[in-house]
Formats: sequence, structure tokens, C-alpha cells
Amino acid sequence: MSDILILSEDQLRERVGLDLAAIDVVENAFATLAGGGVVMPPVLSMHMPDVNGELDVKTAYVPGLPGFAVKLSPGFFDNPSKGLPSTSGLMVLLSSETGRVSAVLLDNGYLTDIRTAAAGGVAARHLARADARRAAIFGAGLQARMQLRSLALVRPIEEAVIWARDHAKHRPWPRK
Repeated sequence: MSDILILSEDQLRERVGLDLAAIDVVENAFATLAGGGVVMPPVLSMHMPDVNGELDVKTAYVPGLPGFAVKLSPGFFDNPSKGLPSTSGLMVLLSSETGRVSAVLLDNGYLTDIRTAAAGGVAARHLARADARRAAIFGAGLQARMQLRSLALVRPIEEAVIWARDHAKHRPWPRK
């Protein structure tokens, strides 16, 4: 019997959310990276122009942590015309002591979305005025919405103006 934990996207959504704790984790990761305490090889990127696709493989190791992850991030950019998302992916967690697989996270990019939005929260925490109450968001997709949620966690945002290529998606965002 395997002792590898396998978590689906739904299970990860139940356990990991966009909150101040996620922003703090990403901020600490940036500080560790800036301090030189991270082994991070270049991204391995494989392009597949005949299918308008690519695969990126990313990893990093922080000495002292019990584990590290390898992320597989495919992008197949004709998928929306097939009724599928253009990105998906998964992460494999390994023991820093033995290299044995401890978990497989079938997140379909969800954890990347959380990380990216949390990084926006870190940026706002350090670069936006403490009393910022208005925001402008360029785009109306998933990441735009998540960036606004992250911004609202670190600043007292009361209003946001949304600009999107699709005029029907332009709308103000009053905070309730």
C-alpha cells in the first residue's frame, strides 16, 4: 500500500484559500529567495508549436524545509475552442531528506492562481499607499478577480474600476 497522499483540485480548494496567511507565506518565500537561501534552477520549457502548446517544469529547494515540489504546468492555447481550459497541471511533493514522493497535488493550476494573487497582495502591501481605497483592474478574468480579492485583504479598498477588452465586463466594484 502506498503512503503517497493524492489530493484533487476540489480537495485543495477546501484546504487552501486566498487569505492573509497565503500572502504571508508568499512574502516569506520572496524574502528567502532575495536572501539567497533558495536553490532554484531555470525553468525547463518545452514548446510544441504544432499543437499551440507548451510545458513548463519548475522546482526549487529551500534548505531546512522538509520537502520540495516539482510543478508541471502545461499550456495548450487552442483548448478554449474545444471547451477546455488552456492551462492545467499538477505538483509532486518530495521529501528533502530521502527524495521520496510524499504527495501528488492534482490542482489544475489552482495553487498557481492562489500564489499569483498572493504575490499581488505582497506587492500591494509594500507599494500601495496604506490608505488606498480605489483600485483599477485591467482584465476581468479569474486572475483579475483574484488580484482584487488579494488587494482588498491588504488595503481598505472600497471601489474598483474594471477594464476589460469585452465592454460587457467593464464594471465598478463596490465593496459590501
